Amino acid sequence: MKQKRKWMSFVLAAAMAAGACSGCVSKADPAPTTAATQAPAPAAGQESGGETPAAETEAPAASSWAEEAGLNKTETVEELYELAKAEGELNLYGCTGRLENVSADFMAEYPGIKVNFYDLGINEMLEKFSREYEAGIHTADILQLKEQTGSISREYIQQGLLHNYHPEDIFDGVNPDYLIVTPFVVELDWWNYNTEVYSELPISSWWDITKPEWNGKFVFLDPSGEPDLPVLLAAMVQHSDLLEADYEKVFGKPIELADNEPDAAHAWINRVAKNGAIMETSNTNIVKAVGGAKGMTDPPIGYGVSSKLRERDLQGFVLGVEPDKFDMPTTAVSFMVAQIADQCEHPNAAKLYIRYLCGEADHQGKGLEPFLTVGSYPVFPNAPAIEGNPDYDSIPKFDLDLDYYYDNYQDVYDYWLSVQP
Repeated sequence: MKQKRKWMSFVLAAAMAAGACSGCVSKADPAPTTAATQAPAPAAGQESGGETPAAETEAPAASSWAEEAGLNKTETVEELYELAKAEGELNLYGCTGRLENVSADFMAEYPGIKVNFYDLGINEMLEKFSREYEAGIHTADILQLKEQTGSISREYIQQGLLHNYHPEDIFDGVNPDYLIVTPFVVELDWWNYNTEVYSELPISSWWDITKPEWNGKFVFLDPSGEPDLPVLLAAMVQHSDLLEADYEKVFGKPIELADNEPDAAHAWINRVAKNGAIMETSNTNIVKAVGGAKGMTDPPIGYGVSSKLRERDLQGFVLGVEPDKFDMPTTAVSFMVAQIADQCEHPNAAKLYIRYLCGEADHQGKGLEPFLTVGSYPVFPNAPAIEGNPDYDSIPKFDLDLDYYYDNYQDVYDYWLSVQP
């Protein structure tokens, strides 16, 4: 309960921010709009497609509903379509406008099912869903959102409020560690640099940005509204030994800790905070600051979500990335997920839609297409390759540990605040 209170205080402090989902739009409890009118193996202890053990333990009634709704089954598209047509519609809470195109294509593919799409920031989405659920109102069928702090898993899936759906033919071959949620795309964070100013990424270690020559010349996402930086800091604290070894490699001597630096990770946080870190309120602003126009002089480098590299192709931003240049990990893993709401009114339409969003069993379908952009990584091994994407396996990543992030990232964020100059 202590950690949950800390998480909720952080959410409230974010002032109902867009919730760390690229392209999220914040609106106050909007009415639904019809999308057509808008211009690998199961995880340990799970049956394929079934509930997490925690959900079964903590919410037996909810798990019973999930079983009755067939969330542990792998049904054919034809079977689901007949059942979904009888339900007639689908209520989708989502945090990216790309779902407008997905939903329009879905309705064209499956006539007789109307998709009502609510375009919401993640924080307001969860507030709306929780408020409705507590009142016994089950409007939402699917919540499409982002998981990077462990809060979706711990506070919603394990409590039986949201459910995983892992049909075998869709999720065969997906990394079992990822199936604590229902993921379809992985996003990372990485350093962006201006390709007109630099021929390559001008840093090769986290410690480089603590040096005087980088004072005031690097950008992070403001942690008061988005959790990306606190999650990174938590991963660093968990693996402080890597930062300690890297310090000696960069500076040629063992690190000497100050009194307020309990380990090398906290030392890095303290020294970065005091070296003029620039904070931006969105990932879009980060890539704009780095390479949003030609002819920029002395632009900063910027650390932000990988999916924003698409602005290089869409808007001609002069952006470069080399996420494999560091010896030690440079990023945690976050997920774009689609979770089925407990006791929803249209479970078969929800199952059919999630299959569609994942590109169906061969992952070549139109539902996944809007997410096949540079900087995004579908979780499915046989998904289409994305031209220009850095190789996922070559990028040093921290081991996925959502439980650790959930339990510790608020404390690390508090330390970040305490060392601000």
